[in-house]
Formats: sequence, structure tokens, C-alpha cells
Amino acid sequence: MRCRFGASPLWETMSAVRVLNGSKHRPLYGDWIAAKRESAAQLDLRGLKAVQPRVGFTPDFLTPPPKASRAKFATEIARVRSTPLEKVRTELIRSRDELKNPGAPEIDKMLEDLAGTRERLADEIESAWEALIKPDWPLISRVLEDDIAYRGQQLTDGGLAGLFDDLHPTLAWENDRLIATRYRAEDRDLAGQGLLLVPGVFAWPYLVIVVDPAYHPTLVYPARGAARLWSDAPAPPDPLARLLGRTRATLLVALDPPATTSALAAQNNLALATVAEHLSALYDAGLATRRRTGHQVHYRRTEVGQAVIDASVG
Repeated sequence: MRCRFGASPLWETMSAVRVLNGSKHRPLYGDWIAAKRESAAQLDLRGLKAVQPRVGFTPDFLTPPPKASRAKFATEIARVRSTPLEKVRTELIRSRDELKNPGAPEIDKMLEDLAGTRERLADEIESAWEALIKPDWPLISRVLEDDIAYRGQQLTDGGLAGLFDDLHPTLAWENDRLIATRYRAEDRDLAGQGLLLVPGVFAWPYLVIVVDPAYHPTLVYPARGAARLWSDAPAPPDPLARLLGRTRATLLVALDPPATTSALAAQNNLALATVAEHLSALYDAGLATRRRTGHQVHYRRTEVGQAVIDASVG
């Protein structure tokens, strides 16, 4: 019952680097990879590539679970730089030896200078953050916030079973246990700690689960709606556009996942006042509903709104 959500720019950065190093297995990110090709070419990420095998263990000290619900990158990277050297050694050796990591020769060199390696890896993460993630962080963070709001509603409506049954195809909630059917590590008794749930824009299609007793138990899952960051917003069906007007119809279609006024304005290149007016009309007509989460108001389609869309496409 102590489950909580958190967003982490450090996790996003590390996941983005993994996407770059395994792009052929991540078709969702093709447009992003193309857009970042020149920036990525200027980066030296050989150290991170060595410790991020496609199959195997990535050192947890590079992505400590965020302590705050909305972590700051500067705080997170400072934790990486202050990792005890014995932990650095232990986790590097595990990454080298588990499942015949092809980066083993590079990791052998790293083990010769642990303090220098710790700084080098932190520097590589920081350079990747500056070049690949920071410029897009306002858009990325909106997707994460929207996902957290949606999941919070699921938890309210359906409890833990409702939340986890929809979080990822390989997860199931059974008899007070969360079962990850494709995870090969040992079980972890939460022992009252609760579980930290971290949505990730660059996580698709995988789960990352941290069960090492040295860290807070954490599950990183693909954020809902991440694909919209690198693809055009879906166009509304013509019959719906004729009925509501194209802008209002576009916004109704865009309410999947639920979104804030500012996110919809940025996504559709519209003025905030314009979006607010149209959302108010959709709300008054019963096609959309709204819910306040902290300082933000998230709009989502109602069943009636969905039925109108469905009818317009036959």
C-alpha cells in the first residue's frame, strides 16, 4: 500500500543511451534517433555502452531510484558521483561476468581505476543529458506527468489489481504479490517499503526491475503515450471534424492519454486560451471530464466522447 510514483531525468538519460546503442531493436524511436544523430555523433559514450549490454546486468549505481517524486538531474548525478567505490567495483564485476557481456574488456580497464571510472561514467551520463534529453525535457516530463495522472486514476478506480493489470503485459497482481513473468532474478519481499513506480519515455517495450536490497524496490515501465513525442498527432476523422470543428475534434482525439491544457497546446501548436476554451466546451457537452492532480488539471475523454469518435469512423 506504500506504492508511489516518481519521474527521473537520470533514468530517461540512461534509457535513451540504451536506445541509441540498440536502435535496431527499438523501432518506436526511429524518428528520435534520426533527429539526434548529429548530436549523438559528438558524444563519447563507450563506457556506458560497455556496461549496458542488451542482455545482462547494468550497474544499479548509475541509476539509483529517485528519492523525490520529481527528481532533479543535478541531484541524481551527484548521487552517482558519490557512490562508494566498493559498490562500483562489485557492480562492474557483475556487469562484466553476467551472460558474457561483450563489453568485458572495457570493464576490465575500468576496474583498474575505480574513482576515475566513476567520474568518467558520470561525465558520459551528464553529456548525454545535455545533448539528448535536456532540450526536450519539458515535452518528456509532460508525458510522464500525464502517465502518472492516468495511473493514479487507475489505482483509485481499481486498486492495485487495476493498476498492475494494465501497466505491462508481463505483470500480474495475484494474492498480494506482483508477478513479473519474464523476470529471472530472485523474489523481493517489500517488507513494508512499498514499490517505486517510474514511467519511462524511452523504456518501451521493456520493464526494468530493481530488487537489490541495497536499493529501494523499483519498477521502471513504458510511459503511456510516449510515441506521440516523435510522431504527428492523429488527425480527427472528417465526420467528427464537420460535427465539432477541426480544432475541437483534434483535441478530443488527442485526449488519449489524458492531458493538461499546456501539454495539448504544445502538442498542437495552439494558444493556451484557445485550448482552454475548446476543452471547456467538450467538458460542458459531456465529451470530456477533468481531474485535478496537484497543481495540474488533466482532461480525459468520457465514454460518450469515445462513442462519438467510434461512430465517426464507423
